[in-house]
Amino acid sequence: MANEITVTVKLSAVKGFLNYRDEPGVQSITMNGSTGSGGVQTVLTSHGALAIGSVGTAGWAFFRNTDATNFIEIGRDNAGTFIGFVKLKAGESCILRLTTNAPYARANTASVNLQYYILAD
Repeated sequence: MANEITVTVKLSAVKGFLNYRDEPGVQSITMNGSTGSGGVQTVLTSHGALAIGSVGTAGWAFFRNTDATNFIEIGRDNAGTFIGFVKLKAGESCILRLTTNAPYARANTASVNLQYYILAD
């Protein structure tokens, strides 16, 4: 099969003299794997691995910060040092393709519940 994943992208910003809009629309993406993993995981202020279950090679992922106050970072571990590449403020979400099979997350001030789902590439 082909085009099992559908992603809709739209971004606009209007503030002062800034007026930006990009709407590439719907993207249909082939999913080579056949598994996915996720749910809700409590993320602490020290970085920890996100469980990816039976996903062998991570592909597209959805993340949502369910907290009303604190932000969360998603990234990777490099010899014990957390390197964040995504920041989600309270209530924010994102969809992206992962470049690592070992995603990590870290909460800012207090533990945060992160809703996520990772599809096999």
